Amino acid sequence: MLSLLQASITGAGLVLAVYTLIIPLSRRFFSYRAEEIYEELQELKERISKTDTRVSTEDLSELKSMLERIEERKEFPSYLSLGAGITFFGYIVSTFTSFLWITDWNRPTMDSLLPFTFFVSTIFFLLLGLYSIKDISQTMKREFEELKEKVEEAKSKASLPIKTY
Repeated sequence: MLSLLQASITGAGLVLAVYTLIIPLSRRFFSYRAEEIYEELQELKERISKTDTRVSTEDLSELKSMLERIEERKEFPSYLSLGAGITFFGYIVSTFTSFLWITDWNRPTMDSLLPFTFFVSTIFFLLLGLYSIKDISQTMKREFEELKEKVEEAKSKASLPIKTY
């Protein structure tokens, strides 16, 4: 039980560590997200202006799906609020459950509750990590593409035969 107690405390700390990783990137992350939403809105407006007054069911469903994607993206990422909160709360419950088990308070109940809360919290932490990695990698890719463009621009201004990768 002491190892589950330590793992639960570590898990709660790791949830906070994910936030410390995301916070420095958040401004860039959200600005890229805003750019993507703007581009999607422009594409949606263009598609709507090109459609005839009689819209086929297929075109209508495609326009609706585009609108739904935009609506989903304009919200704050739920994995950073609700997902992280549930994960952190689960690890804290697991920590208190481990403590209660050690103090021999209602041990039979704790025997079944402790592994369950730890397992569920770990699954949520896995999902939190995967979504965070996805968003961080997308941000890093965008920044890398911008850097490549700047290098190409500088290369063309300098007129030097520099090869970029």
